[in-house]
Amino acid sequence: KVIEKKLGRIKSTRNSPRTCDIDLISYRNKIISKNIFIPHKRMINRNFVLFPLFEVSPHWIHPKSKKSVKKLIFSLPFKDITSIKQI
Repeated sequence: KVIEKKLGRIKSTRNSPRTCDIDLISYRNKIISKNIFIPHKRMINRNFVLFPLFEVSPHWIHPKSKKSVKKLIFSLPFKDITSIKQI
């Protein structure tokens, strides 16, 4: 939140356009659920998170579910995976 604020993010209504939005998706295979949730709670449902994650780390395993990023992608609704050409 501090970094987002320094970059000019102003608190506004939920899901409105923003200057900066930083989500910590995963960190060293840790599971944290205090002030911040790692891995990010909704990452497994977000193609815009899973596709780039697959590109940079195709063997990444979700520390809680123990599912590979590839398996998580294929568990998305069909409409969310149609942009994938080849895995």
